[in-house]
Amino acid sequence: MLKKISAFILFVFLGQFAKAQNEFITIWKPTTAINMDEMVAAPHQVLANQIWFPGVGQNYTISWEEVGYPQHNGIMPNVTSTTQVLIDFGNALNPVADDVKYRVKVSNGNGSFKQIRFGLMYPNSASDQIPVFENLGSIERILEVEQWGNIQWISMYSAFVNCKNLKVTAADTPNFNSVTDASYMFYRIPALTISNSIANWNVSTIKNFQGMFGGSGDPTIDTFNPPINNWNISSAENISKMFQGRQAFNQNLNGWNTSNVKNMSYLFQSTKAFNQPLDNWNTSMVTDMSHMFTNSVFNQSINSWNVSNVTDITSMFHDADYFNKPLSSWNTSNIQYMTGLFAGADSFNQSLGSWNLSSLINASAALSGNSIDCVNYSYTLAGWAQNPNTPNNISMLPLLMLSYSPDVVVDRNILISKGWTLFGDTLGTCQIKESLSTSEINNLKISIYPNPAQDIIYLKNISNVKSYVITDLSGRMVMKDSLNKDSINIQNLTSGTYILELMFKDKIQRLKFIKK
Repeated sequence: MLKKISAFILFVFLGQFAKAQNEFITIWKPTTAINMDEMVAAPHQVLANQIWFPGVGQNYTISWEEVGYPQHNGIMPNVTSTTQVLIDFGNALNPVADDVKYRVKVSNGNGSFKQIRFGLMYPNSASDQIPVFENLGSIERILEVEQWGNIQWISMYSAFVNCKNLKVTAADTPNFNSVTDASYMFYRIPALTISNSIANWNVSTIKNFQGMFGGSGDPTIDTFNPPINNWNISSAENISKMFQGRQAFNQNLNGWNTSNVKNMSYLFQSTKAFNQPLDNWNTSMVTDMSHMFTNSVFNQSINSWNVSNVTDITSMFHDADYFNKPLSSWNTSNIQYMTGLFAGADSFNQSLGSWNLSSLINASAALSGNSIDCVNYSYTLAGWAQNPNTPNNISMLPLLMLSYSPDVVVDRNILISKGWTLFGDTLGTCQIKESLSTSEINNLKISIYPNPAQDIIYLKNISNVKSYVITDLSGRMVMKDSLNKDSINIQNLTSGTYILELMFKDKIQRLKFIKK
């Protein structure tokens, strides 16, 4: 008989334990004062012992207890809600009002609990840099997610948006098997902290990560830097604003599968720590990179990116004061908008002459207030002018603080004749053509013949040359190889003028030649 009783007790205990593990558990502090911007779009505002719980589901169960005083509890069975439900905790037992907290547990009950949603975006702010949300729950009163439980979430859209006091301490992981939208899940939570269990979240079905952790911007309280480098985001299509404004985030995301991503706009805008390699990212499907690194500290090589489908790079490096990497290998043939592209980018000093601007519509202020020197600006002008695909009627205003070489006056005038507006730049003193063909070369009496050449160029008086590089006048590399004989096959080059760079052990010698 005793054994039967013990077995029954064990059965009941295990059942209660299993139930406890199935619950979605949060901690709330209902005495927190409410500011005007924290008002809830609900039938009425809450009192000091109430919360609006923004749950969605049918016939689910809510139970609660006062933290430290479990005898003060309540249960709400068969709750059905599409927006929010009011929870009234009654009078607290804790004599210290400011210490009163409640543990709220949600289970499927006789139906299913599907979603928590603290905000709903105002439609007219959807395109804003920082969208505005209507509050559906008591955003200032939720403090913690203790446990995710076995809830099968259907969406995490704006799940905890604006919940400024939230921290996630749950050791378990949420069930996202039915989730495709996690946009704005933790948006505008500057002091957000999440336990390391986030590393194990299965996000493989999620397509929309827009603004998931973004909208921050307070370096005094932002320590968010979770280990999410191994996340499987292979279904992701939108990662816009995902880390926007994060002050401490600096995880290595180079292993992420971004092959389906189309939107990377604002992704790292105003991030003040992120500077990890991204050269392994597959960007072949991306169409929007606007504002991606605006006002960030990023300075890694991304010259290998496939940007052939990108149409918008507006302000991509605007005020990105540290970025100074070559982008000469980019296929820019589909880019339509590059307004403010490098505006205020204090360190950027590269040639963009290799870019194909055939689809360009707007380039206003693209090079305004940056550090491109006379040589690289001249290469840029020459490359664009000499490309027959360069479109007409493009404004580059303003071009203050930029200067161009006398060698590219003709090229600049070609652009102006095509309807380009170039104002603010000035004639400089740098040389990019003649200086490459006389004094330096004569020192070693190295020469190229024939010049112009059709298929092969021959080099005279060379010794100890290890390798060579051939670039066009825009600075774009078109050939590179070791040099073990005195000739180079240029048969595959298109007609035009090129620069041959001969790599010696301790110096580089440059020669100009013409391919017929």
